[in-house]
Amino acid sequence: MTMRIPLLGGVPSGVVTSLACLLAFTVTACGGSDSDSKRGDEEQSKNPYLTQLSEKTCLGIFDKETVTEAKRHHGLKKVVVPRDGEDVAIKISLGMNKEMTSFKPEAGSPCGILDDSGRKKLFRITVNWGPKPFSTTDRKSGKSTSYSVRKTSDKKRAELLVDCQRPDLAEKSKDKKMLAFQVTLFDNVGLSDRSDISILTKSAQRFTDLEDRLSCKNKVTYPAPDKVTLDTH
Repeated sequence: MTMRIPLLGGVPSGVVTSLACLLAFTVTACGGSDSDSKRGDEEQSKNPYLTQLSEKTCLGIFDKETVTEAKRHHGLKKVVVPRDGEDVAIKISLGMNKEMTSFKPEAGSPCGILDDSGRKKLFRITVNWGPKPFSTTDRKSGKSTSYSVRKTSDKKRAELLVDCQRPDLAEKSKDKKMLAFQVTLFDNVGLSDRSDISILTKSAQRFTDLEDRLSCKNKVTYPAPDKVTLDTH
C-alpha cells in the first residue's frame, strides 16, 4: 500500500511556491554582500591606501567623537591615507632637532588625507618651528599652548602653538631666538572647532610626549578640547 505524505504538512502548493520564491530572494539578497566585498577588493587593489576613517587613522590623531562627526555629518567613510601607519614624526623630529629655524614651506607633514577618489585634499597637517616665539603673556599665566582658527568660505586653517622650550637649539640659531612649536591643520571638510582642536592636540603630542622626538626641556600640558579658549580670525 502506498502512503501519500502531504507536502509540508498539507500546505497548499501555492503557498509552497511562494515560500520557494521567498527563499530564492533571500539567498540572492544575502549573496549581495559577496558582490560588495568583491567591489571593495577591486577598489583596494586600485588604491592600496584606501581605508576606513577610524581612530587608528594617521596613528591615532582622530578620537571617537571626531570620527563620528566626520562620518555622520560629512559622509566621510572611506578615505585615502598615503603612508598610513608610518611614523613620519620620527624623521621630521630629526631635522627639527638640528636647528631652530622656520623651514620653508614647513619642517614636515605627518599626515595628509584625501577623499576616496584620491583627488581632493580633505585634511593636511604640517609642523614647524615658529615663525614667532610663544607668547610671554601666555607663558607667565601658566599656559603652554595657544589655539587659533581662520575660516575662508568652507575651508578652515586651525593652528596650535606649543611652548616647547629648547634653549640649546635657540642658542645655535642665527637670531638666538626661541621659537614656538607650530602645528597647523588645513581642514577642507569643515569639522567643528572641537574636532579640529582635538586633531591638533593629538598631532602635537606625537612630537612632544614621545621619546626621541622634540625633547622639550619644559613640561607641556594640553587642555581638553572642550576647555580650549579659541582665538578666531
